[in-house]
Amino acid sequence: MKRILYILLWALLCVGGATTEVWAQTRPRNAKGEELKPVDMKSRRTRPVPVGDSTGYALVGDVVLYHNGSVITCDSMVRYSDKQMTCFGNVIIKKDDTYIYGDRAEYSGEKNEARVFSPLVKVLNKDATLYTYNLIFNTKDNIGEFYGGGCFTNGENQMESERGLFYADLDEMVGVDRVELRNETYEMKSDSVNYNSESEVARYFTRSVTWKKDGEILSSDRGEYHNKDEHYIFHSNAYVLGEGREMWADTIDYKAMVQFIELKHNAQIRDEEHQSIIFGDYGNYDDRIGDTFLTMDPAYISYGDSDGDGIGDSVFMRSDSMFLYTIDSLGYCTLTRPDSATLAAMLAAKADSIQQAIRAKFVADSTAVAEAARKEFLIDSLTSARDSVVVAAATDTLARAVADSLLTVLDRMQGIERDSLGQVIEKKVEVVADSLAVRADSLMMGADSLGIRTDSLNVQSDSIANDSTTHRIMLGLRNVKVFRRDFQGICDSMLMFSVDSTAQLHRNSVMWNELNQITSERADVYTRNQQPHRVFFSEGKPMMVAELDTAHYNQVAGKTIESFFDEEGVMYKTDVVGNAQTYYYMVDDADGAMMGFLVAESADMTFDIEDNTVVGITYRGDPVYTIYPMDQIPADQPQRLPEFVWYIERKPTREAIIGRRTINPSERERYERMRRPQFPITYSIERHKESLVMNGGWADRTDDISEMAYEFIEKVKEE
Repeated sequence: MKRILYILLWALLCVGGATTEVWAQTRPRNAKGEELKPVDMKSRRTRPVPVGDSTGYALVGDVVLYHNGSVITCDSMVRYSDKQMTCFGNVIIKKDDTYIYGDRAEYSGEKNEARVFSPLVKVLNKDATLYTYNLIFNTKDNIGEFYGGGCFTNGENQMESERGLFYADLDEMVGVDRVELRNETYEMKSDSVNYNSESEVARYFTRSVTWKKDGEILSSDRGEYHNKDEHYIFHSNAYVLGEGREMWADTIDYKAMVQFIELKHNAQIRDEEHQSIIFGDYGNYDDRIGDTFLTMDPAYISYGDSDGDGIGDSVFMRSDSMFLYTIDSLGYCTLTRPDSATLAAMLAAKADSIQQAIRAKFVADSTAVAEAARKEFLIDSLTSARDSVVVAAATDTLARAVADSLLTVLDRMQGIERDSLGQVIEKKVEVVADSLAVRADSLMMGADSLGIRTDSLNVQSDSIANDSTTHRIMLGLRNVKVFRRDFQGICDSMLMFSVDSTAQLHRNSVMWNELNQITSERADVYTRNQQPHRVFFSEGKPMMVAELDTAHYNQVAGKTIESFFDEEGVMYKTDVVGNAQTYYYMVDDADGAMMGFLVAESADMTFDIEDNTVVGITYRGDPVYTIYPMDQIPADQPQRLPEFVWYIERKPTREAIIGRRTINPSERERYERMRRPQFPITYSIERHKESLVMNGGWADRTDDISEMAYEFIEKVKEE
């Protein structure tokens, strides 16, 4: 009798077959003190069922559960309490654009959690799909947690991981442990990745490795990838491995579509083809043509064949800013230019905007804002570099020297004699000077030379048409220092050419070889077998000085000075041409005592040298000379030429050039041995899915909730 009365009472509460919870004025709260919302339910039939020592209720037929704005539909459900129930058969959980499909779900209204069970659980969110084995969904926060393996697809983008989260409101999927991603442009391995299916941006927070479709390998401790525009941003220990080069930096910004790479802080580029390493705290690299710009304490090493001490024939160099330009095997110089009038207008109009753009770009980087002093130094360095190139293009000395140098290199590549070009050289001088000025501007802006690109020197070489080598021109601007074991140098600007291993030092150049110092406005260094072969000093009034002691110096000056070196890089002869002057102390070979002081002038002179000692002097062109015993040198006889300066305190060392820089060992072998993503979780899920569908034990569903469910939701909302 009591059971019949109980059933009648329950029937009165279930008018029309619908079950709606009845709440008191004061609603219950959970352990956190949060107010619990009612769980609204509906079904075609309801009946009590025994559950252990208590009684639950079974809801059968078109069951609908509504809570926190989420809808759960199923074939049947057992309600254990106001907040605990289990759904069976064709379960769908819908929240806004998110659909979750399973065979069974346990729902806790107190925790706002649905645990979904099925041979495979499927989640749809707009264009994204997740398959997994285990899923928990929070209907209040709209956050799902999966574990035991899951694979996620969004268009061409795929991701798998051992476990993870998805944020339905944010369209984001977080993969944790053994994460692998791929699309048509890249593959990635990581342990933690956040992927947004709306923006198609993947962010990672642990050491990750990316393989690009073109063969490049990228890696960093954290970063992000913007799939829509193929934009990589790497932070902390960033690394890029390409064909013939490696790059390191604290931050690397890589725009793959335009093949432009920006490097910030502790940047280092190793060029294996040209056996060189370049450093800096700010720079960029044009991957289309290989042009590079670095500033903020840059340094350069041409390492060649090093011996056991790590120095060998290596050349170490630093300057305020460095530019590396590429000349391809056909002799096309890829520098960029507009015409001269347009150039002048551009530079005048953009002088302020260039500095502002650089400042904004650098300050925006989170790793840069920490040091205001470094930011100011960057602006000063970039501005100085730009000013140096613009000034160079506007004056005769360096602009013509650079232009002349570039043309000389191209001529050498083609086997053309300079003299045969005649006035054509003068026409090209302006072209190349313009190219350098605009290229400096374009490198600092990180753009394609204001959108203008031409082949400024459209010269093809028949003699090297079959040579696939790319040649390089390196330009160092301001405060240049060079160190090599057998010679050292300083100057204001320097050019180095890989095509014939020559170098040019411009403005206030000083070079040292053993005990000899030579000063000039320009020095041309020619090498052979990676050793200095000859050096030609010109412009200004070149002077060679050798220190005997702090009071006595041998000195030679003329219009030009040309020194020759043997196969070991030791000077054996020096020619002085034009108004040659000599102040020379004659020394006794036996005891090293000074015997006399030679003052000589002639049109030209030649010094023969052995073991850093002059063993013979040849005068040409009406020489005039006087030899004074050391104790009879007249008081009015100068012992130093008017242009004499001894710069020994400025002689660079390897340590002064490299400074705090540490040469990173090559990581090529380690990264090339790494196993690329194999997507084992995705493979396993796909095979499992095929087997389930074939055996009829599971369906790859895409169905929506019923119209009846939608009507019930609207009714609940109205109440």
